[in-house]
Amino acid sequence: MRFCLAPDTRRKIIECFFPDPDEHAAIYKDLHQHPELPCQEQRTASVVASRLETLGFSVQRHIGGHGVVGLLPNGPGATVLLRSELDALPISEATGLPYASKAEQVDADGIKKGVMHACAHDMHMTCLLGVAALLHSARALWSGTLIVLFQPNEERLLGAKAMVEDGLFGKIPLPSVCLAQHCVPTKSGTIAVKPGRVLGFLDSLAVRVYGRGAHGATPQLAIDPIVLAASILTRLQMVVGREMDPKDPVVVGCGVIRAGTDASIIPDFADFTLDVRSFSETAQKAARAAVERIIRKECEASGATRAPRIETAVSSPAIDNDVIATARFTRTLQAYYGSRAAEVVQEMPPDIVADDFVLLALPPGKEPIPYVYWNIGVTDPETWEKANREGKLWDLPPTHSATYAPVIEPTLRTGIEALALSALTFLDVNSEI
Repeated sequence: MRFCLAPDTRRKIIECFFPDPDEHAAIYKDLHQHPELPCQEQRTASVVASRLETLGFSVQRHIGGHGVVGLLPNGPGATVLLRSELDALPISEATGLPYASKAEQVDADGIKKGVMHACAHDMHMTCLLGVAALLHSARALWSGTLIVLFQPNEERLLGAKAMVEDGLFGKIPLPSVCLAQHCVPTKSGTIAVKPGRVLGFLDSLAVRVYGRGAHGATPQLAIDPIVLAASILTRLQMVVGREMDPKDPVVVGCGVIRAGTDASIIPDFADFTLDVRSFSETAQKAARAAVERIIRKECEASGATRAPRIETAVSSPAIDNDVIATARFTRTLQAYYGSRAAEVVQEMPPDIVADDFVLLALPPGKEPIPYVYWNIGVTDPETWEKANREGKLWDLPPTHSATYAPVIEPTLRTGIEALALSALTFLDVNSEI
């Protein structure tokens, strides 16, 4: 190997061993064209596991479902865990890309749906495979243990819990630090990170309200659960507007509502799901209590035949980046990008979305593991700059939309660099090349 000249060891490692961009762009397109829903990520898991085995990692499959872990022991030092997700979303793609997904799958509710990587987990996987290749090639120049983890069922925030409950921490060495990144529709080529709270709390509630069925032409004989559900969902918006402190953001939303079988039939019940999100534990508890109170009281006011069924489908804690680990990573980024650091390395704004990554840093019976979670941008730089000049950033396709389409470059290069730099921040790097 002919080593490159560069001002520091991390730069030399990344520049000398950076993986083939064309090869990884092809991996990305393949993953994008073949998305799989949560708990159905069989092909996706096989692709990443086979790739890791080809690189020389020790691979374990089927952890907590289709979860995959690749292990690369490389002498004494820290144990660094890098995470990506495997799953996609039940959305029919409308990007018009030549490699757009045309996939369909039957979801957990029994309904066949279009499937799309509308949250860029395909990019996350490709970046992690890229850094796995990079660090494996450069293993003579660092010391420690590298764990690359591909998590199933992140979109429904149940995959990390499933992996832990399936004995993850008995299958891998206990990490010294856990690291993860996420794509967002900001300018491609940028990395955003900050210490402390960056993502919020989430409680997802599965609700059933009960009425009394009848013919649609005789509503006086029925208690209509659809009207009841509509009343509840409308009134719930008052929780945010009239019960929560506006300085402490809260979001209450309904993503699914199902009831009935025919227009002429008033059904016996209606089902809907609610997400309650916030940045503080106090606000989360208050908002959830208000939501449950309104559901119960609206059912009473409507003369419901039974009390509502309210079940917690998912509960996810907030993400609080470790202050010391985040500071170390940020210094590494700033040193690597040098004169470009002010443009590339930005402060991550808090986001009220949730991610169950934090559960991978909470091994049962052990002390919590320090972790760092950051964002990388995916929007074509010229497109982003034009939208910024015109005050139209809100018009850019957001995550979880049918038109969300990360630009491959410079997103892929930036994502691989960020993951490599994060790992090399904590692994022991040889000072001589």
